[in-house]
Amino acid sequence: MIDHPNVEDITHRFGRVPGRGNGAAPQEPPNFYAPPGAPPTRDRPKFMLEPFETIRFESDGEWLVKRMLPRQGVGAFYGASQSFKSFVVSDLAWHVALGWEWAGRRVTQTPAVYIAAEGAAGLRKRKIGFERSRENLPAAVPFYLIPAAPNLGTEQGDLPALIAAIEVAGVAPGLIVVDTLAQTLGAGDENGGGMITFVANATALANHFRAFVLIVHHVGLGDDKRMRGHSSLIGAIDAQILCERREGDLSTTLTLQKLKDEESRVRLAVRLSRVVIGRDEDGEDVSTLIVDGIEETDDDPKTIAPKSIPASQRLFMEVVAQAIDEAGKRIRPSSEWPIVSAVSEEIVRERYYERIAETPQPDDTPEKLAERQRKGFNRAAKAAIDARRLLASLKNGERVLWLP
Repeated sequence: MIDHPNVEDITHRFGRVPGRGNGAAPQEPPNFYAPPGAPPTRDRPKFMLEPFETIRFESDGEWLVKRMLPRQGVGAFYGASQSFKSFVVSDLAWHVALGWEWAGRRVTQTPAVYIAAEGAAGLRKRKIGFERSRENLPAAVPFYLIPAAPNLGTEQGDLPALIAAIEVAGVAPGLIVVDTLAQTLGAGDENGGGMITFVANATALANHFRAFVLIVHHVGLGDDKRMRGHSSLIGAIDAQILCERREGDLSTTLTLQKLKDEESRVRLAVRLSRVVIGRDEDGEDVSTLIVDGIEETDDDPKTIAPKSIPASQRLFMEVVAQAIDEAGKRIRPSSEWPIVSAVSEEIVRERYYERIAETPQPDDTPEKLAERQRKGFNRAAKAAIDARRLLASLKNGERVLWLP
């Protein structure tokens, strides 16, 4: 049995405990509590000690979305390209801003800030679709768009400017969406220090506003069950949700893979539908997708089984994925295809040449070396397209590439 010291022992060793002994009434300890990240003052030191009897937990403020997203922290919502993750996350953000239930779960109403670092035009279209598919929307919804990509991946980045912009606007967000992580890394390395810095900045952003920061991210190359990049992200987040498109229709499955202190592995089936929001200058319909319904499911996601990527193709596909993340544009390749994130083949070619160093032969001329590079790229692109790992089409006289 452990022999715990009594109060008199502690008093002898460390000094008299205020309000204890000599029959004195217990005294309230000084209130040194402050919100996380609050600056120290003359009366409040940088580090504060809360006595055991003052440590409390307020259950009313635990959830942003009940048993899905905590009220404060950092989370990741990730999936493969074209898995509808941005459509689902924007729908969630609007429900939080409105205080409406989402997926049958109670929501804490709070202002939401959406950083559309990738595809702000798509977010604008989704907003119109959401408006037209809902009745009795209030005149003012506390939802705010930042149509730019702040640098959160380097030490001399944009975190102070981002915080200042939100505060100057007089907004106190409870939800901040970063869509996507790749577009807000700046010059940071996703597989090293850049990701570590991003995680620190996302955590600082959550602590400053006492909000939940939800990051939209991608799956790893060749592993559709794991987030891309350095493992520091996985260790730091409070909630992790995988988004997997279901084969053959406009639906996707969400799997709650991680939720601190709570049961995970909850699955939600999300149905989407296409709505027309206007016409372009040629009189053709302009449409977007909206979330039609969400319900819990026990079914496994009906996704296309992942195909292993040969070693000779991995670098090429990595270059393609990064080019789409960093330089892709939202286009409709043809009337049969939905809008996708695609990139010019020439941009991929330039990046591929930078990554593949051809060894000159003794009799090589600059022309021969360039021709060998060109053939190598064409072989890699053809192999990826033949295996349906990559899709291609002509758009306005330019060949564009995108992921299925």
